[in-house]
Amino acid sequence: MTGESNAPAMLHEWTIYLRAGEEARRRGDRRIGTEHLVLALLEDNSIALLLGMDLQRAREALDLLDQRALGALGIESGCGAPPLSTRHVPAKPRLRDVAQKGRVRMTPAAKRVLEQASKPNRRRLQVTAQQVLLQLIGLRPPDPAPMLLSALGIDVAEVCRRMNSASPG
Repeated sequence: MTGESNAPAMLHEWTIYLRAGEEARRRGDRRIGTEHLVLALLEDNSIALLLGMDLQRAREALDLLDQRALGALGIESGCGAPPLSTRHVPAKPRLRDVAQKGRVRMTPAAKRVLEQASKPNRRRLQVTAQQVLLQLIGLRPPDPAPMLLSALGIDVAEVCRRMNSASPG
């Protein structure tokens, strides 16, 4: 017996925000959208296993979606610049980590996802990656998150079924 709990680990809401912000910054995006929340969640091994996806493949799929969108507008995609590397995100961020100058702001949809995910929790800033994923799965196109999940070939109904069967009670 290892003494490990099967309960999902609680994360600070700011940790997910900072991870998503690093993904947005890495891609050169001006705002944190729901697609960046998906990428941030894939840093959690339990989510990567649940979705059967890794962060690198999701990044590539999002790049391809961007190229297609730009192509549809008649804009040549890509400037040939490599993506920026991501910076370290503390596991327990402090206010000064979040309030740093130059932090990327969230879109209203991404902010709503984090707010709704943490709503049922007693400590509102604590949330599980699964709670955030459930909120993202509930979104509909043209929101970027469901478009990314679809492009990755992820069956959201099956993911919901697996999450429900794994939850206690």
